[in-house]
Amino acid sequence: MRTNMNTKQASQTGKRKLQHMSFYLVMLLCMAMVSIACWFAWTQTKKQMIVELDSAVNSIGDVDVKVMEMETAIPRNTIPESEPDSEQDSEIRSGARPRTEPETEPETEPDSESEIPAGIQPLQTAPTETRTQSFTQSAAIIDAPQTAPVIITPDSQEIQESQETTEEPTESVFVPSTPSCYPLDGEIIETFSNGELVKSATTGVWQSHNGIDIAGTLGDAVCAMNSGIVKNIENNALWGVTITIDHQNGIYSRYCNLNTGVTVNAGDHVEAGTIIGAVGDTADIESAMDTHLHFEVLRGEIYLDPVAYIQSTEETTAETAD
Repeated sequence: MRTNMNTKQASQTGKRKLQHMSFYLVMLLCMAMVSIACWFAWTQTKKQMIVELDSAVNSIGDVDVKVMEMETAIPRNTIPESEPDSEQDSEIRSGARPRTEPETEPETEPDSESEIPAGIQPLQTAPTETRTQSFTQSAAIIDAPQTAPVIITPDSQEIQESQETTEEPTESVFVPSTPSCYPLDGEIIETFSNGELVKSATTGVWQSHNGIDIAGTLGDAVCAMNSGIVKNIENNALWGVTITIDHQNGIYSRYCNLNTGVTVNAGDHVEAGTIIGAVGDTADIESAMDTHLHFEVLRGEIYLDPVAYIQSTEETTAETAD
């Protein structure tokens, strides 16, 4: 019995040893396979890096060859042999300021007993009295007021009077022969904005209103503000049928949103109150508003308040009549 038990124990111990040995063998085999795989990958990577390095070196060599070919193809400027540069040319090339010698040397006597080397012109200095006088004059000019220059001439009073005359404003004031009148008898439904932005009832855009809108009905007669010459009649894309009258001295009046039945022609002379057309509905830019006349007054290209202008001409004409 004991012999059988010993035999079984020995067989079990052998099996365990065999299992341990097989485990270590498998582990060694795996390590060997991993090592072989790493070595293979490293060798392949090394070969690839060598190939890429060789190709890069070859490409650099090709570039150098091309550069050399281009350098040999470009002709180089040949510098002809010439005489040695003069002293002045060498100074110019070195960046130094060239010395200029006068064409003719004036004969001057030295101020002192010391000898002046030949070829060097003595420095001309102004006398002390002259420099003092010029400095005094410049100080007097700086201290003198700019608005009252001193002119030392026999006719200084006449020259000063002529200067005062030229400084007076020469702007001509337009005084019409007759007082200006409103082109339409109606309520002003939109005033002059004087450059400020107002919201348009038609477009909904904030914009300046450069004239006044006088309410009326279709067909109401529109007359000229004052005497003048009809400059042009046009069918404007925004303001419809428009008449412009030149009242001289840079004053113009414009009548917009008229109907097509105008009663004047370009170049006609009109007086204050002359019928030139009728109220219409041709101004698309103000089509959302009630029927009205859009009326503008300009001095050159500057828009004026038509109401203020008409009132000022009425007052000016009344004062002239008195």
